[in-house]
Amino acid sequence: MRSRILDALLPLARKPEVNSELWLENAVQGIDFLKGNFASDEILLFASGPHLHFHSVLTSNKVIQHPDHEDLYLAHVFLADAWSIQKVYGGGEGHRVNLEPPLSNPGCKSLVGSEKLIFIRSFDDVKDFDPPIELSQKLVHALALHYMDERSAYCRLDRKGDIEDVISVYRDVNHDPWQQVRAVTIRQHELATYMALTSSSLFAHFDFTRFASGNFAGWEDTKEDTFEAKNLFFRYGKMPSHASYAKGQIILRSNLTQDDLVEEWKAEENESTRQYASFMIIDRKNDNALVETSCGPDFIVNYFTKSDLPWEVSPAFFRSDVLLKYKSDPEKYTFEDRSISCRGSWHLTTYDINDAGQVHTYVGYLADLPYEEQLYWKSFNEPPKANISDRAFQTDILGKFSTTDDPLLDLKDIVRNLDKKPPAWWKPRGSEIIDAVHYPATDSASEWGNEILALDHLLTEGFLVKGLREIIKKNGGSFEKNWGSLKIMEMGLSLSGITDAKAMKIVAPLKELHTLRNFAKAHSNPTERRAALLNARKAHGTLREHFFDLTKRLSASYSTIISSIFS
Repeated sequence: MRSRILDALLPLARKPEVNSELWLENAVQGIDFLKGNFASDEILLFASGPHLHFHSVLTSNKVIQHPDHEDLYLAHVFLADAWSIQKVYGGGEGHRVNLEPPLSNPGCKSLVGSEKLIFIRSFDDVKDFDPPIELSQKLVHALALHYMDERSAYCRLDRKGDIEDVISVYRDVNHDPWQQVRAVTIRQHELATYMALTSSSLFAHFDFTRFASGNFAGWEDTKEDTFEAKNLFFRYGKMPSHASYAKGQIILRSNLTQDDLVEEWKAEENESTRQYASFMIIDRKNDNALVETSCGPDFIVNYFTKSDLPWEVSPAFFRSDVLLKYKSDPEKYTFEDRSISCRGSWHLTTYDINDAGQVHTYVGYLADLPYEEQLYWKSFNEPPKANISDRAFQTDILGKFSTTDDPLLDLKDIVRNLDKKPPAWWKPRGSEIIDAVHYPATDSASEWGNEILALDHLLTEGFLVKGLREIIKKNGGSFEKNWGSLKIMEMGLSLSGITDAKAMKIVAPLKELHTLRNFAKAHSNPTERRAALLNARKAHGTLREHFFDLTKRLSASYSTIISSIFS
């Protein structure tokens, strides 16, 4: 994974093919990079390459308030220095075993007991072992981070439910292992937060050394100069057009305090600064008038509050494609039959779709969404074309159980029961496959096709040919080797005493589904695909209604199949 940090480090780490003489004598360029980086939003914690090394630790503010640069210059913080069990003998004492933390002997007084952040440990005598870059678990856990290999980063969820990289691990692989460049960075605010809570500052030692391999005889005739400031100390020298170095230490301090963190927390919880969008709603309290109102708490009330303001359960209506965003990203959103959740962020308690195909929910629940999400819903808001669904009226308004048929829910229950104790002819589908199937929300051919594919994956692909054949054999029947699961199932029904005509009728919805699956694929025959869409709309009005009818027939078929021969 490349970033601006790695792009900036590569020219410092590797000798260029052109203008190499100018590059060789300018190792102090690395100092300018470090100054700029410590003022940026992405702070370097570690970097290594053929001509650079940068390694940081956290040191107590008290110790480093007035840094002893001469002492710090003697520091040697090894990457492999980690927690260890030390076995000691001698010195007038017997055998002793101690647990020793890293930085117990860093070569200087100032860094003893500091907190090490980066570890690269070797695995002795294990060939071809590429040691990973390890991070302080104290740091990672405190910031609630989790390593995601595909992102090469320690991540968490932001307020919108998106995954964000907080600590990034970069590697620029080169065919020559000596030319490899690695780096670790952390977001500035997260580092500052941790530093504030641990009363520490970031200390880093660096070494930018430039020379031409095979053409370097040492630094004997090089004049060395020293630069010293409170937060920066280095020694440097150069051999014009031939070599140079800049070696020293840099300190990053933070102005962020624990009091600042408390104020940030208070600001996050301050409801007075929260924004709310306005929506067209049906004001159920006031003659079912169509009005526009904010979903904020100052503009709506519950049943028990005496006021002329609309109730929280006043419905708002939306174009059905408002749901496509959530259906298309199952990793981020949990899209259920009556509710929607965004991971780590928000939850819409209820929604439904009315007879006119409109999505509807209640204005009070819209207030629970982040403002940006409210604006998204507002962009689909429209006047009602029908009342709320019968199901929503029964469950949400009357507080009763719904009596509305839901064949897809019935099908999913059948599959879940089969999964619990799968017979030999059933391949368990699992919750991920079950939860992936929904009614189409719109009349979109693409959405309908995706749901047809998901439904076929749930139902037809659950049958195991080998297990079905055993049932045929058990009942004294025969089959052709090239028969698929649906043909074998049809034979099994006939052997159970059902007439051939009825067996064909029972299996027909499954065959229809499997045929539609082929037409639903994006790369299917365009003529056949158009014909399938035309027939579905002609027979049922919309693709959503076609899907509902198909699931109803599939539910009946599945129930008959299981009770007849496969129980």
